[in-house]
Amino acid sequence: MINNYLNFVSKKRSQIILFILFNLCGLIFILLPYGIVWNMLDLHFSYTSADVFKSFYQMGEEGRYVNLYSTLIIDTVYPILYTSLLLGALNNLFKNNKNILFLPITIFILDIFENVNIAYMNTTFLNLNETQVMIASTITSSKWITIFVTLSLLIFGLLKNKTTKSN
Repeated sequence: MINNYLNFVSKKRSQIILFILFNLCGLIFILLPYGIVWNMLDLHFSYTSADVFKSFYQMGEEGRYVNLYSTLIIDTVYPILYTSLLLGALNNLFKNNKNILFLPITIFILDIFENVNIAYMNTTFLNLNETQVMIASTITSSKWITIFVTLSLLIFGLLKNKTTKSN
């Protein structure tokens, strides 16, 4: 079953469709009202309680409501799309090394935990708990580090593949 999924997301057509859907989902984030995209904690490498409070305060009450639902709905679809896209690309580039596929899965898990934490902080932002913010920020930072490693391996794989085809 997993191999069927990997074969499906590795196909050129699937990769194109996933890329388009990924970008459409990103566009939805950009078009959200109340300046949500500029205040999304997900986009920071790390943050403090002051950053969280400022972010939620700038969105306003209605913005926090929209942010809560976009975090729980759109920002659950988004990781599914980019995880599938990364799994397909890495599966194509590293056919003999399936262990590398744990990286996009790790990013997905971290992103979901991040979303749950951000949703919780959104609903309790007037009574922010410093420990909760530290946990959420650590998860976000871990996600970004894993994304950097994954994208570095993706670039390495592309360069290696290009070099191999040239010879």
